[in-house]
Amino acid sequence: MSVKVKITTLLLKYAEGQEIVAVDGTTPVECLDEIKSRFPKMKKWLYDKNGELRPQIWLFVNGERIFTDDIDKQLKDGDEISILLAIGGG
Repeated sequence: MSVKVKITTLLLKYAEGQEIVAVDGTTPVECLDEIKSRFPKMKKWLYDKNGELRPQIWLFVNGERIFTDDIDKQLKDGDEISILLAIGGG
């Protein structure tokens, strides 16, 4: 099943400059697994040392935010996942 993953601008250098990456996955977690496999340098930005998705990584499926409880839910062919690195400041 083909899913598009959009990479946030802040992580593009770890994805060899690719803003959109086509992956094969049936769940968001499978798609993230393929992303970290293809772009190993991105892994430290997505996951903490315990292998948990970092809280500042926000995932969206077809524009709707999903949370860690939903990363195992089934995707459909043609779905789009967006990876956003949420940053704060003040």
